[in-house]
Amino acid sequence: MQPETPRKTLEEVKADIAVNLKNIRKSQNIAQEKLALEAGVDRTFVSKIERGVGNPSLEVLLRLSNRLGVSVADLLAEN
Repeated sequence: MQPETPRKTLEEVKADIAVNLKNIRKSQNIAQEKLALEAGVDRTFVSKIERGVGNPSLEVLLRLSNRLGVSVADLLAEN
């Protein structure tokens, strides 16, 4: 039998995305507004994602990760 994989709640995944997005963005010295504009996402939504309030679609995660030069998996990585 395979060991059981720990399951995460939506809130835990959103918290991981929030921390990862903010850390990656800040490490590249990119303002929320610039990231949002260049990724084609509303700035207030980027703020909501970074606060763990927004629930980004796969499309939004892909746009943000492409702009930041990272994979979607990097945004989803467990903290």
